[in-house]
Amino acid sequence: MPRRSKANLYDLITRIVHMYEKEKLSFKEIESVLRSEGYDISKASIYRAYRSYAEAAEDYKKIYEETKALIDTLKENPATDVIESISVILANRLFKFVKDIESMDFDDPHELISSVQKLAKTISQLQKTREEREKKAMEILQKGAEEGKVDAEIIRKIQELYGA
Repeated sequence: MPRRSKANLYDLITRIVHMYEKEKLSFKEIESVLRSEGYDISKASIYRAYRSYAEAAEDYKKIYEETKALIDTLKENPATDVIESISVILANRLFKFVKDIESMDFDDPHELISSVQKLAKTISQLQKTREEREKKAMEILQKGAEEGKVDAEIIRKIQELYGA
């Protein structure tokens, strides 16, 4: 397991961000303030902690924007489609997060593995539900075509679209 940064070890991230962004202190000034309070932390460590925070904040912002765009796009679709899409995004993010096993800092890695398994199972169940719903819809349309209520050309186009 990698070493924790001193900023994380001392739980100073929030304070560093506040001093840098709100009080407009330089990293050198932040170092001086923290050293005067008895913390053994370097300017470089403070900078790395802030950079890590800024990268994480940017990632969260991107995730928020992607999720908002997805919800706006899918808001007219059935809930299972929305949940399936969000689950796939979560799975991708989770796999990206754990890609570098060296950076994992978990008290219980089994909990992470269990979460990944549950997410994969959820995605599989949602896909099955969607496929069953599409199959049932096609059966209803086929019956409507047999009764002359649905144009056969519409059925053909839907089959083309969904590969049914």
